[in-house]
Amino acid sequence: MILLKRLFFAFVLVAAAAAPAGAQTPAHDARLILTAADQTGAILPGATVTVTGTEEATKSSAPIVVHTADRGVVTIDKLAAGKYSVRVEMDGFTPTFMPELKLVKGDTKRTITMALKSMSDEVTVQVDKLSAATDRNLTFGSALTREQIEGLPDDPAELEKALKDMAGSDAVIRVDSFEGGKLPDKSQIKAIHISRDQFAAENHYAGGISIDIVTQAGSGPLRMNGSYNLRDSSMDGKNANIGARAPTRSQNTYFSGGGTLIPQKLSVSFSGGVRRSFSTPLFFYNQPDGTRVSAPADVKAPSNGVNLYTDLTYALTKDQTLRVYYSQSDYEDRYQGIGGYSQLERAYASKSRFYSVRGQEAGPLGRRFVTNTKFSLNVSKQDTTSASDALTIIVPDAFTIGGAQRRGGRQTKEFMLQSDLDYVRGMHTVRTGVLLQGGNYRSDDSSNYTGTYVFESLAAYNAGTPRSFTMRIGDPLIDYFNVQAGWYIQDDIRVRKNLSLSPGVRYEVQTHLRDFGGIGPRFGITYSPFKNGKTSLRASWGIFHDWYSSGTYEQSLRVDGFRQQEMTIANPVYPNAGSNGVVGPTTRYLVDPNLRMSRNMRLSAGIDETFTPRMRVSATYAYTQIEHAYRGENLNAPVNGVRPDPSFANVVRVLSDAAGRQHMVTVSTSWQFAAPSPQLQAARFNIRRGSLSLYYSLGSSRNNYDSAFSTPATGNIANEWGPANFDVRQRVNLSVNSSAIKNMNLGVNVSASTGSPYNITTGHDDNGDLILNDRPAGVGRNAGRGGGQWNVNANLSYNRTFGKTKSGGASGPPGIMISSMGGGPMTVTTVAAPPGRYRMSIFISAYNVTNHANQFGYSGVMTSPNFGKPTAIAGVRQVNIGINFGF
Repeated sequence: MILLKRLFFAFVLVAAAAAPAGAQTPAHDARLILTAADQTGAILPGATVTVTGTEEATKSSAPIVVHTADRGVVTIDKLAAGKYSVRVEMDGFTPTFMPELKLVKGDTKRTITMALKSMSDEVTVQVDKLSAATDRNLTFGSALTREQIEGLPDDPAELEKALKDMAGSDAVIRVDSFEGGKLPDKSQIKAIHISRDQFAAENHYAGGISIDIVTQAGSGPLRMNGSYNLRDSSMDGKNANIGARAPTRSQNTYFSGGGTLIPQKLSVSFSGGVRRSFSTPLFFYNQPDGTRVSAPADVKAPSNGVNLYTDLTYALTKDQTLRVYYSQSDYEDRYQGIGGYSQLERAYASKSRFYSVRGQEAGPLGRRFVTNTKFSLNVSKQDTTSASDALTIIVPDAFTIGGAQRRGGRQTKEFMLQSDLDYVRGMHTVRTGVLLQGGNYRSDDSSNYTGTYVFESLAAYNAGTPRSFTMRIGDPLIDYFNVQAGWYIQDDIRVRKNLSLSPGVRYEVQTHLRDFGGIGPRFGITYSPFKNGKTSLRASWGIFHDWYSSGTYEQSLRVDGFRQQEMTIANPVYPNAGSNGVVGPTTRYLVDPNLRMSRNMRLSAGIDETFTPRMRVSATYAYTQIEHAYRGENLNAPVNGVRPDPSFANVVRVLSDAAGRQHMVTVSTSWQFAAPSPQLQAARFNIRRGSLSLYYSLGSSRNNYDSAFSTPATGNIANEWGPANFDVRQRVNLSVNSSAIKNMNLGVNVSASTGSPYNITTGHDDNGDLILNDRPAGVGRNAGRGGGQWNVNANLSYNRTFGKTKSGGASGPPGIMISSMGGGPMTVTTVAAPPGRYRMSIFISAYNVTNHANQFGYSGVMTSPNFGKPTAIAGVRQVNIGINFGF
């Protein structure tokens, strides 16, 4: 009996232990990281991802329905290892289905490429409001709508100006993430995004604004597009200075196209253009007797050029994409350097050539990482030739005569390599990257090789008593190599759906500097306090460094007092200062061996509010403290009229001890007149089809420096605090776009700004250093201020499609337009085939519609007959007309 009881209890214990083991569920320790992209490699935010288990072990984890975030990525945690099916859907794209995807313990990373349907569509995709409201890539920025892009100028030069009017003159433009390139033809543009208040470690610039332009890679069948536009002075307004129209003409012809060469493997895009234009320089100067001359030149200044561009997009694997770009441009300009105070004999001609090869490779690496690597090789060459090498005579802010004395040129061979690596795990999105750029610079540019006389006033000129004579002698050839590098790491930490932290650090270093302390820590916080996700708050802080410019380094190499000498004579004999064959004291330019990179410490705070799905307002305050800025110090300034080293004239050394302070408040708003819908787009007329955007800034910028080789007028940098040269207190820009009439786009842009400061000088060399920067007693630096500026610009285009499309495929360069009003719905416009095979548009654009006379060029030289007066008119009315045809 005892034995039976013991066996019974043992059986119960074993059964109890075995029961939970048999009921145990599989471990949920697998994670899926999925990226959705279109055929061009562009990411697709807001795509619907459905994950379904296909076996017993995985059915408990799925089905799950989620949406991709702003980087086109979705992360699904706590899945059981095993087999799943994945379906990705997005309106305007063909649904993509993976019938079997095996997940293992840890992370499994996949990229799904979606093909566009043969139609145009616009849908609204609802993303997580709190997540979008605290994502630094969605808030504090704006995406231009399709109508806004259509309302922009067609000419790339005018397009660049219009974008900077909208975003701010200091905005950095990037085309496909590359800086410094030519803007593409507008038909090649897929999306334009303006980002404000950048602070992350991946950015080199201090806060600031960037304009990111995404071009359309070729896909679908081969399509072509051509355009022609004309601007002629017969349609221009009169110049208020001369009371007439100055003859001008500009003719621009563009072509572009693209399409698939090998389905799902290789596509091509290409574009090019020819520019033929001329302008008439306008003179504004005083004759020796003081008589003012305001008249057009008797010559036309032609400017002609050709540019070509192409890119190939190649699918290396199903996940990795390589895009290679090639571009070149050739320009020739004549009768440059004349106008204003500079008379006709000052003309020179220039030729420039530019060649560029760029590449970008992107895609997932293994199961945990995403890479994005880009490179570029650029070669440029510029040659300059003077019309005359005669002696130059300068009477400040009165007239400049004589030859331009320019010859030689500059050739650069530059490279850039940048690689970014993303790692997503849990609430962390880590990005690290490295930048290496530089090149070889060779220049034999030569100037002032026959000499320049400077007179303090017209009276001194008439008396034949110049204040100084300068002339450069020696070998101008310089050849050097420069490299600058940066490394960064940052982490976007999603603490909660409504709270994100962004710590990071960036380190930068470059050759020709002994400064190895270029460490820039960065930190940002974005918080959405309300459940509706309509309000986003951001605060950021960071230290940013500026590169040591090649121009400053070149000046110290070229005119070091030995390689090339700048002979300087005070109170010289006129007109034969150097006739005795004796070389006078020379000016030298040096760089402090302990020069540091200029550093900016920036602190900002902002709010982004979505009042309705159609209206959004952002406001930001930023404070910037500038340290280690460059300025000049005269080591050989006269003391009681005698130079410490009589064998030299001025010895100017560049120091990095200048400083500045900036305060800036910016407010921007965007408002769509109506929510996008198929019914709205289909209507022949609807006054609510359009949008409005407004940008306003209020700021103050003060510093104690001008440029690297500019010496303080008082000799003491502490006495030089005043408004910065770029201290424009207020700017405002209003843009209205309307497509009220179907197929017609109207864009009106109004921009205005307060005046810029200018320096007031006596016009005399009061301290005897032969630099005419002396100010009157009690007058601070940049004490004068010019008048305000305002412009009204307009663009009107009418677009039609006709003819039947080819069967079986899209008939146009496809693309997507993504815009989000803060934490509200994200609008995704997919663009593929228009209803007709042939496309035609007629456009007209007008700059300064009212022909308002914006005066600038205020003279601050007290000995000038133009003291305190404007000397030029900016931008008389200009009208461009053109036609665009595609097939």
